[in-house]
Amino acid sequence: MPENYAILVSALTKIYPPDLRAVNGLDLSVKAGEIMALLGPNGAGKSTTIRVLSTLSGFDSGQAFVGGINVDTDPEKVRQAIGVVAQKTGVDHFLTGRENLTLQGQMYRMKKADIRARVEELAEYFELKDSIDKPVTSYSGGMTRKLDIATALIHRPKILYLDEPTLGLDIRSRKILWHHIEELNRKFGLTILLTTHYLEEADKLAHRVAIINAGKIRIIGTPDELKNGIHGDSVVLSFENTGATERSYAERLRQDGIAREAVWQGNNLHLYVEDGAGSVPKIVEHAGPAGVHIKTLSLARPTLDDVFLRYTGASMLEVKEEKGDQWWTQWAGKGGGGDWKKNAKKWGYVETEDGEGEWQGNEWVDKDGNPRVPAQDAGAEAATPTAKADESAWQGNEWVDKEGQQKGDWGHASGWQGNQWVDQDGKLKPEALVADEPASEKAAEPSASEKNADDKAWAGNEWVDKEGQQKGDWGHSTGWQGNQWVDKDGKLKPETLTEDKPASDAATAEPSAPEKSTDQAWSGNQWVDKEGHQSGDWGHSKDWKGNQWVDENGKPRGDWNQNDKDRS
Repeated sequence: MPENYAILVSALTKIYPPDLRAVNGLDLSVKAGEIMALLGPNGAGKSTTIRVLSTLSGFDSGQAFVGGINVDTDPEKVRQAIGVVAQKTGVDHFLTGRENLTLQGQMYRMKKADIRARVEELAEYFELKDSIDKPVTSYSGGMTRKLDIATALIHRPKILYLDEPTLGLDIRSRKILWHHIEELNRKFGLTILLTTHYLEEADKLAHRVAIINAGKIRIIGTPDELKNGIHGDSVVLSFENTGATERSYAERLRQDGIAREAVWQGNNLHLYVEDGAGSVPKIVEHAGPAGVHIKTLSLARPTLDDVFLRYTGASMLEVKEEKGDQWWTQWAGKGGGGDWKKNAKKWGYVETEDGEGEWQGNEWVDKDGNPRVPAQDAGAEAATPTAKADESAWQGNEWVDKEGQQKGDWGHASGWQGNQWVDQDGKLKPEALVADEPASEKAAEPSASEKNADDKAWAGNEWVDKEGQQKGDWGHSTGWQGNQWVDKDGKLKPETLTEDKPASDAATAEPSAPEKSTDQAWSGNQWVDKEGHQSGDWGHSKDWKGNQWVDENGKPRGDWNQNDKDRS
C-alpha cells in the first residue's frame, strides 16, 4: 500500500443473501490528510462500505487497507487507528457527557489521567463544558452529535469515519458541525471519510467527492473538477406531460447542435449547452414548430446534482429529507408494551407542530438538566413537562418539607437548617441532651455545644468525656490531645510504666516499652520485631516524629534490651 494513502480499497464486494450486492467491485483511494465524501442516495452502499472499513462487517471479495493495515487479517490494529461515528448515535442518553467519554476511553484501555485530560480537551473544543456533567437526555440534536464525534476521538485516531454526520440536524446545527469537521482536518491533520446525500455538504467539506450508486464508484474528483466536467451551462425545461413529441423535440435540439447532452428526469429535461445565454432563444424558438409547450425554463451553472444526474440517471434532489429518530424510539416494541407516545411524555418529550419530539425535562430534571423539586409521591405517575406543580397539594415528604428544606441529615445541602438534634452549624441542641436520649444519639461525635451542656445531664460517652476530650484512640483528629496512655505527640506517659498496668491497656495503646526480657527471650512484640522494625501499621500520621523507642523512620533508639535490664 502506498505510504501517502490512508485508505486503499480494491474490487471490494459485499453480498447479502440471496444476491443483494450492497458493494459491487468498489475501488477507492483516500490520501492521508484528505476529506473524502461518498455522495449517493439511500441504499447506494455508503454505510456498508463504512462498516467494512471499520471491521464491523466482513466482505466477500476484494482487498481493503486502512492506515497501511489489512482490514481482513488485522482488524484489532485497524480499530486502534480509526474513530467511527455511525449514522445512528452511539452515546448512552442515560449517562452524562463526561460518563460517555470516560467509558469510551476505558474501552480503549487509556490511563485514567489521560482520560480526564482528554475529556476536558474535547469538551472545550466542542463547546460542551457547560453541559458535560448533564445527562445526554437534556442535549439538543447538535450537542448529541458533537458528543458522538468527541467519543470517536477520545483515543486520538488518525482516521475518522463520519456516516451521515448531519442527518436530521437543522441548518444552523449542520453548519456548526461543518466548521468542526473542517477544523479537525485542517488543524489536527485528520483523514476523514464521510458519507452524505447532501449536495451542499459534499461541495462545502470535501477535497474530493466520490459519486457512488448501486455499490459502485461512478466518478471521483474535486467538486470543481466534477462540475467543470460538464462544460458550459445547464438549462432545465419542465413540461406538463412527456411523450413522444417532447422526446422528439429533445433529440432534435441535440442533433442541431444546440444542446451537447439531453438527460430526462421525470417531466424535466436537462440540457447541457456551451453558451446558456445564446442557446435559450434557440431552444424556445424550436419549441413552437415541434408542438411542445414549455412550462418553466431555468438557466444555471452545473452543480454536483448535474454531475450525479449525468452519471447515474437520477437526481439527488429527489432524495427525501431524512430525520433522525428520537433516541428513545430504539426501544419501541422491545418489551413493556403500551403506547410509546404516551411513555415518551413520561420521559420528557412532547410532540411539536412538525411532529417531532422535543425534550422538556422530566419529573427529576428540567429541560436544561437542573434538578426539580421532588414530586409529591415517588410512586405517582410523573406530570407532563409543561404541567405546573399543585403547590397547595405539596406537603413535603420524608426528606424535605413543603418549602424544599431537607429533613434529617441526608447531605450537606446549601439549604441545610439543622434537624432535631443539631443546628445548621452542626452544633448539638441543648434540648437534645435529655436523660432518656437514645444510645444511638449519644454516640454522636462531640460538638461545640456539648462543652456548654449541663454537666449533670451530660456525662460523656464511650468516646469522649463531658468536656468533649476523646477517650482512647479513635483517629488522628486535628483536636487530638492524647489519651490515658500517650500524650498528644504519641509519647508514652510515665505513669503508664508500672508493674500493675492492666493487660487490656497494653493491648490497645500505641507501642509501649518492650516487655522485660533477656536477649535470648526478646523476639519482638505486636508492634516491632526483634530488630526494632515496626510490625503492622501504627498509623502514618503526617505529624509522626517517633517516640521514646524508635525515631521517625522506625529505627530503634539505643539498646532496648540494655534499657530493659537497667530498669530491672
